[in-house]
Amino acid sequence: MGEVNLMNKTNSQNEVFIWAHRNNLSLIVNFHNEVKRNFQNEIARMNEKLDEDDSLSDHEKIDLKAKKSIYINTFEPYLRINTFLMMVSHLEEWLLHIWKRHAPTTELLEGKGSIGRFKPVLKEIGLDLSRSGSWMFVKGCQDIRSCLLHANGRVSLNQKPDKIHNLVVQYSDKIKIESDRLVLNGEFLTCFQDAVEQLIESVSL
Repeated sequence: MGEVNLMNKTNSQNEVFIWAHRNNLSLIVNFHNEVKRNFQNEIARMNEKLDEDDSLSDHEKIDLKAKKSIYINTFEPYLRINTFLMMVSHLEEWLLHIWKRHAPTTELLEGKGSIGRFKPVLKEIGLDLSRSGSWMFVKGCQDIRSCLLHANGRVSLNQKPDKIHNLVVQYSDKIKIESDRLVLNGEFLTCFQDAVEQLIESVSL
């Protein structure tokens, strides 16, 4: 009876662990969606004012158009970047917990980035990484993370620009380089979110 109770306790802990992952990831996604909704509402308000408010002076119109441009060309891209970085941090936190809980004696790979260093941990708990497209994608994205964090998105200043160019070519409909800087779109965030969920769901705890 004691063994059965211990097993039930372990299963319950694992269920809570998986629930926490899903909840935390959904909070990041909800944060992005809510802030984007507020941006879009503000842009719509500015468009309405530009189209219908005849009392605006030329100077006020120029200021409002400049503000609208900042929302579209600066705030929204920064929102996508920050959302991506939060999702990467979430995945790294999850991998760290997996290591501490299920493979604490496994050595991490040094110099393999925030995500890649956990490869031995995932192999130790039985994940076949050679067949995991989600693992290959999120591991490749650690170079995107590094460029955004350490080179402000400027590809030429990154330590591994060739890897970034290769990833951009492969996912040209989701990420691009403009004036030497990385530009993420909404499809890239969705693709990364799906890869994280698929990777975590493929792990049997």
